[in-house]
Amino acid sequence: MQKSGDNNIIQFLAQHGKISQQQFQELITESREARISPDKLIETKNILSDEDIAWAKSQIYKVPVAELYGLTVDKEILKIIPKDVAENYNVVAFAKEGDVFKVAMLDPGNFKAREAVDFVARQKNLKATYYTAPKKALKNILEQYGGLSVEVKEAVGAAESESRFTSDEKGRITSEMDLEKMGQSAPISKLVGSILKYAVETHASDIHIEPLGDKTRIRCRIDGILRESAALPLHLHPSIVSRIKVMANLKLDETRVPQDGRIRIMVAQRKIDLRISILPLFEKEKVVMRILDPASKVFNLKDLGFWGKGLEAIERNLSRPHGLILITGPTGCGKTTTIFAALKILNKTEVNVITLEDPIEYFLNGVNQSQVRPQIGYSFSSGLRSVVRQDPDVIMVGEIRDNETAELATHAALTGHIVLSTLHTNDAFGAVPRFIDMGVEPFLVASSVNLVVAQRLVRKICPYCAEEIQVSEEMEKNIIKELKEVPDFDLEKYHNKNGRLKFYHGKGCSRCNNEGYQGRIGIFEVLEISEEMKNIITSGCKIKEIKEEFKRQGMIEMLKDGYIKALKGVTSLEEVLRAARE
Repeated sequence: MQKSGDNNIIQFLAQHGKISQQQFQELITESREARISPDKLIETKNILSDEDIAWAKSQIYKVPVAELYGLTVDKEILKIIPKDVAENYNVVAFAKEGDVFKVAMLDPGNFKAREAVDFVARQKNLKATYYTAPKKALKNILEQYGGLSVEVKEAVGAAESESRFTSDEKGRITSEMDLEKMGQSAPISKLVGSILKYAVETHASDIHIEPLGDKTRIRCRIDGILRESAALPLHLHPSIVSRIKVMANLKLDETRVPQDGRIRIMVAQRKIDLRISILPLFEKEKVVMRILDPASKVFNLKDLGFWGKGLEAIERNLSRPHGLILITGPTGCGKTTTIFAALKILNKTEVNVITLEDPIEYFLNGVNQSQVRPQIGYSFSSGLRSVVRQDPDVIMVGEIRDNETAELATHAALTGHIVLSTLHTNDAFGAVPRFIDMGVEPFLVASSVNLVVAQRLVRKICPYCAEEIQVSEEMEKNIIKELKEVPDFDLEKYHNKNGRLKFYHGKGCSRCNNEGYQGRIGIFEVLEISEEMKNIITSGCKIKEIKEEFKRQGMIEMLKDGYIKALKGVTSLEEVLRAARE
């Protein structure tokens, strides 16, 4: 049950126009369902920046905002507050003058945290003065205690002291502890927990745990890029894999065939789902864990990067009474996020929305979400047969993979339902021929498909370290040639005083961990199935004719959309070219 004062921050933000009344009510409703305070919930939803939330706390609790970005705290000052207290209460000591030290708190209204800090201060004959700070800035100071590398080092030391290692007949290091005990030992549990916690806190989408030479390499995919996070002794690899198998309820003694499973853990007071894939290699196994946060914010279409005629086409087709809308692109390009942004528009009290997903990646209040389980015969095709008997208005099918699902989705769209699904094609032009290749008759495709959206994800330039750059004259000429005929886009606005086009990159700063990027956004192309397009489909579906119709509609190709976002300073030209090559 919520306590009095659990919504002080969101009330303040609503009163000062930082969030709308609708967002306020949605947070209250969702917090009741999730049994988490609205003030804590807003910090997980990416509705506002960390700075806006810190400002609200500063005004409510009458404490200053500490400027922590780029600050390296003296180790002696940092140690005033023990690491376990700092991490438990999200507090850090960051400066000291005489016998007074400054403390930054994530939650200045947490009086238990203040009591803990005051107790530490009395023990050391010091006095604390309090500040608040943005979540990411405070996290950067917490990492100065040592972060993942120190936690891994401590856990590795404890694990090695607990297990006795010997050499087998081939000289390979083995442990005398059996697999089950290794998987359940406290140091190994702590080690795996530290890896998971780090990945969730850095907003990684995937964790890779893989044997590599004489070490186990831990890599996390952050903003679409794999980065090495830690390296562990190779002899701990079997115990790490065993621990993950225990958590996912997989077979410990099965190392010859792939295994898949799921884990649900609590991180930062919210439930996180992990989709586990274990693959046998030459001698050991590789683990990949996909991180799914069902409480993640469901974005609107503008937030995702839609604009202009593309946005208008999507909104127009979402308002139609029936038809099929396809989102295409490679794995990991944000197709599900786009579909849920569309479902957010369609989700109304008078509408019955049902989804078939594998796995469920977001929870949307008011939507009936079902997880398919192919291993027991509950596939997209069999699930779709059941869904149409549930009196749906809107159906979302996670992916169209085979002829049967394609035909069922087509017939559902023809019989008065809005159907949204995903397809693996490189661009919007290839979706219709792909559908026909799956065995759906061209006249059925022409009658059922309303819209095709193709997309990729590009990293956004960090707004705190963005700076203007110039590209080569040859590249600039090519871009001008591509964009000069784009409707509703004034290219002249994006020239500098020297008459050259302005592009940007992030030079790297403390707020983006010197990466130059923060977050991701989509680049898109949207193909509407007009009457002319239907004629092209039924008369042979030639790609050249489809592209000509696309141009006649005034739509923007994906690469051009990327160029425009680069000119607007949203992303870099390098990111656009990288994504366009996928």
